[in-house]
Amino acid sequence: MTDGVQNNKVKKPTNRDVARLAGVSVATVSYIINGREDMRISEATKKKVYQAINFLNYTPNPYAVGLNTNQLRSIVVRSSGGVSPLTEMEIMHFMHTFNRVCEENGYSLNYSMDKRAAKIAASACICFDMSNDEFHSLADENFIPVIAVDSLVNDPVFYQITADYGKARNMARERFGDDFCYVCIEPCNAETKKAVLNTFKNVVFLSNISDAGNIRCPNILLTQPSLTDLFAGRGFEILLYEESSRRRPVCAMECINKALNRLNVADEEHFITL
Repeated sequence: MTDGVQNNKVKKPTNRDVARLAGVSVATVSYIINGREDMRISEATKKKVYQAINFLNYTPNPYAVGLNTNQLRSIVVRSSGGVSPLTEMEIMHFMHTFNRVCEENGYSLNYSMDKRAAKIAASACICFDMSNDEFHSLADENFIPVIAVDSLVNDPVFYQITADYGKARNMARERFGDDFCYVCIEPCNAETKKAVLNTFKNVVFLSNISDAGNIRCPNILLTQPSLTDLFAGRGFEILLYEESSRRRPVCAMECINKALNRLNVADEEHFITL
């Protein structure tokens, strides 16, 4: 009878778990935790170990205990250094809907204009359409939940939330057949751009507002609600795939809460399509 009770206990992570996740030896984890400067461990290796400590909530050491002292109750949104005015418009639309979710969960929400890979004074960070290099550089400097939105970083240590392009394509086919054009803001994230091109036959990327005047296809599919006003009254038949933008704010908060609580989920559950 006691065996059944013991099996239900949650096993605390060990330094071996940290070493396995970070891809280093147990000795290296110990050296980093204890500040052994004489071991000449690279900064890249140290950051991997610190990320693993945070992800696993490995607490029997001063560093990990310090990770849990952040009581700021704030969420920061960051964007790429190459962000366009159209992307900023989409970010503002996201923040308008996400702010209510933040308030309901006791968080304040801010947009940071800082593009540096620097430490963030917040409980969590939303990275909106950020390149993989920018995302990982920022994540390496911060041991708080860093969530990728509209960015395919494909790293199971982090949650990422993107539109379900296949579902949007199928919805457009039901309405237009193959006679439609998918229009979106040109992504900063190269993997997102590749996914779009692999999903749709006819794609137009917008880098500025004037690009909308070059579209000749009468039927337009959108997944970004901030773009709808650009085509209103111009004679286009517009189909907006709303599920992604509608569910994204709640999903982002769920990811933040899971990360803060260090919930152990399968790798594939970090990759969310809406």
